Amino acid sequence: MYFRVRKIRCADKGQARARAIGEISGLVIGVDGGGTKTAARIASVADDGRIHVLGAGYGGPSNVRTVGSVHAKTNLDVAIDAAHEAAGTRDFEVGYAVLALAGSALPDVQADIADWATRRGLAAKVDIVHDAEPILVIAARRGRGVGLIVGTGSVAIGRDADGRQAVIGGWGHWFGDQGSGFDLGRRALAAVADAVDGIGGETSLTEELAARVQVAHPREIARKLSLAVDARREIAALAPIVVEAARNGDDVAKRIVDGAAAATADLVVATIGKLALGNDAPLGLAGGVVCSGDFYRGRLLARLESLGVRPDPVTVVAQPVEGSLVMARDRLRAGTAS
Repeated sequence: MYFRVRKIRCADKGQARARAIGEISGLVIGVDGGGTKTAARIASVADDGRIHVLGAGYGGPSNVRTVGSVHAKTNLDVAIDAAHEAAGTRDFEVGYAVLALAGSALPDVQADIADWATRRGLAAKVDIVHDAEPILVIAARRGRGVGLIVGTGSVAIGRDADGRQAVIGGWGHWFGDQGSGFDLGRRALAAVADAVDGIGGETSLTEELAARVQVAHPREIARKLSLAVDARREIAALAPIVVEAARNGDDVAKRIVDGAAAATADLVVATIGKLALGNDAPLGLAGGVVCSGDFYRGRLLARLESLGVRPDPVTVVAQPVEGSLVMARDRLRAGTAS
C-alpha cells in the first residue's frame, strides 16, 4: 500500500510580528473553531499574496450546537483577542475574516455569529463557513478533492472541478459523528459495560477507562460522566486511550478502531460518489483523532484501499486555521481587485 502524504505545519513561532504595516496590502483573520478548541490567526498579506502570520491565539470549543451561543462567542473572543495581543494589531483595521466553525451551517447560527462579529468590529468583511472548507482549500488546490475531519465529531466535504460541493456526515453525536472521537469513546464504554456484565470479551479498556474517569468501579462511570459540564467532550477525550489499547493488541479495542475507521472511510467514499470525483481524488485529513498518530490513519487508508479508493495525495492538515487564512487572503485580494 502506497500513499503520498504531505504534512502542513504551522507557521514558525519566530516569524516577526513587527513586519512593517506599510509593506502589506491588508490584515486578515482566520479562525478554526470545533468541538474541542478554537484557533485564531492574525496575518498580513503582502502585495505578492504571501501570508505572514503575526499572532496566534486559542480558546475553548466554539461549536454553538454543542456548547451554546454564549460559550461559543466567549471562546471566539478569547482566541481572537489573544491573537491580536500577540500580533500587536488591536488598533489596526482587519480587511477580511474567515470563521470556519463546526455547527455553523444553520441560518440562525450564521445570523447569531454574524451579529457578534459586527458588534465587535471583527473585520470589514466576515465570512462564516463550514469547518471542513479550509481543509479542502489546502488539500484540493487544483479544484477537486475531499476534506475529512475526524476529531470530536466527523464530517466530509467534497468539491468537483466545476465548483460543486457536497457535505456528508456532520449530523452530530445523537445520530451521527461516525468514527469520531466521541464515537470511539461511546463504543469503548459500551464494550466495557458488556465486559463487566459478561456479555462481551474481556478488555484492558475496563481498567483504563475507569482510571481515566477516576472511579473505583466501571459502574460508576455513567454517574461521573453525568456530572460533567460537557459529557460529549469528556467521552470524546477517551479516544486516545482506545487507539493506544488497539495499538497494544487489545482485540476489543482493535475491533472498535477498525469499525470507526470503516465508518469514516464510508464518508469519503460517499463524498466521492456524490460528486463523481474519481477514486484518486486528493484527500485532506484534519482533527485530533486522525492527525494525532499513524495507527487510526493507517486503518482508515487501508479501508479505503480495500474499497478501491487510493487518494493522491493524502494531506495531513495539522493546522486547519491556515486554510482559513488562505481563504481570507484570496477573498481580500479578489475584493481589492474588483
